[in-house]
Amino acid sequence: MDALKTVVVTGGAGAIGSRLVRRLLEHHAESVVVIDDLSSGYEWLLPVDARVRFANGDVCAIFDLRLELVSPLVFHLAAFFANQNSVDRPLSDLRTNGLGTLTTLMWAARHGVQRFVYASAGCSIAGHGIDAPIREDMPVSLALDTPYQITKTLGEFYCNYFNAQVPAVRCRFFNSYGPGEVPGPYRNVIPNFIWRALHGEPLVITGTGEETRDFIYVDDLVTGLLVAAEATGAPGEAFNLGTGIQTRVIDLAEIVIKACRSTSRIEFAPRRPWDRSIHREADISKAKSVLGFQPTVGIREGVERTVDWFRANLDRIAAVMVTRG
Repeated sequence: MDALKTVVVTGGAGAIGSRLVRRLLEHHAESVVVIDDLSSGYEWLLPVDARVRFANGDVCAIFDLRLELVSPLVFHLAAFFANQNSVDRPLSDLRTNGLGTLTTLMWAARHGVQRFVYASAGCSIAGHGIDAPIREDMPVSLALDTPYQITKTLGEFYCNYFNAQVPAVRCRFFNSYGPGEVPGPYRNVIPNFIWRALHGEPLVITGTGEETRDFIYVDDLVTGLLVAAEATGAPGEAFNLGTGIQTRVIDLAEIVIKACRSTSRIEFAPRRPWDRSIHREADISKAKSVLGFQPTVGIREGVERTVDWFRANLDRIAAVMVTRG
């Protein structure tokens, strides 16, 4: 990627966003503006660098931030995350993922952005009951299971609507994990497993453990975002960012226990009512051919790297766990 001038990263204080900010600086970005209301992000994840400007704000009120920027590159990662959270708080989900994306696109159109890279979700669009790898050209399903899936799909509709004014690329994230993701009741399975394993607590699987997901390491996902921001054929298109590899949740739990050198046992609980997708796998052939995207970090290596990050940041993570639960 060539040297960049001005880049905006909404949700930039999150796990993915903060890793993206670091990579942008490595690519010699002149200025990176991070917009985050810190509802689920942490300013301590961001690098200390004079080129990083932090704007504590809500994407629904992005116009109020008075950002005087000319033709920036925008990565829109800000989101109300994720499925269970949206089931419990559907209005908050609609506000952030629906109104927030619409408002950010309107702001992008006014500021003549170079490109708008939108963080969509692999669990949206196709619905449940699909055992085959999920392709980008599958028809949009009305059988979506959570408000989060609905609003991530809504964001894609808005990107398509604005595409004449805003060259948008829709990146469908599969199950991202890695350094920077603090555990919690609404976070992904891997940080929660690691936290529990490091403390000798049971790893609770909701289901049978035979369920599979496509887990992609955060740095591979960031690479996908960067190539989506520069590939000639990307605007107006959707791309799956996954690995094309399924991992059983029971195997994941055992990988985490081994990486943590833990004595934790595995327990089972009923599957959540909305969770009707037994298998999820991305077909990444389009991302490979158009973007040149190729993930390189396997699940075992990725979990080990993530455990190392947890060990190095245990005090900070523990402080968050106390304040947020």
